Amino acid sequence: MRRLAFILAAALLASPTLTSPASAVPTGNQVFFEAPYLMRVAPGTTLNYVYKHVTTKADLGESFEETLDMEVTAPSDDASKRIASVEIHRGARESEAGPFPTMNGNPISLVLLERDVKEMAQLSKGSPFYLRNRLRDHLGTGTVEPASFTFDGKTVEGWKLIMTPFVEDPNKDKLLELANRRYEFLFSDAVPGGLYSIRVVTPAKEGGGNIIETSLTLTGATPPAK
Repeated sequence: MRRLAFILAAALLASPTLTSPASAVPTGNQVFFEAPYLMRVAPGTTLNYVYKHVTTKADLGESFEETLDMEVTAPSDDASKRIASVEIHRGARESEAGPFPTMNGNPISLVLLERDVKEMAQLSKGSPFYLRNRLRDHLGTGTVEPASFTFDGKTVEGWKLIMTPFVEDPNKDKLLELANRRYEFLFSDAVPGGLYSIRVVTPAKEGGGNIIETSLTLTGATPPAK
């Protein structure tokens, strides 16, 4: 899992931009890649997420649920040099990912997206490099719209980023049902770490539901120890 830090982290190194529903609608690049979400998180804070992966058929892989704890740390003499490391728990199994840079974006998304690429490559027998590049391209150009959702018992305002990166892909026939995979991201400056959730669904070709559903959702934040 540590190789995730090197595969996608470079995509997060861009000029910081704040996001606010009161301003003009931002671009996908601004909400996903450019906002300095973790630079607003105090070093020593741990952000807590739940990860769910549900499939309807055995040949699509197993269903499972995990908790992901992302700790933000920094040297005592320079809080601007934050890094993030993720601990992953699935029953008695533990693994980790990172460390990730935190200048822009929220690197917890890298864990989900790299798993997504690996899954699509395995199911389609396609190139993970091709799939990763298509995702990266569409993250910057996806549809962004105002959104509201509930976090910690309160309604917060933010942005929803939506994309279907493979619907019109020239190689979509090779992806079969995976070509209709849809991604939704919820962001808000009102939640710790800026990213509230990611939901990825693959609808059945014949309709009537989804054959694969994956989600990553922020459940809370543990403040630094005093």
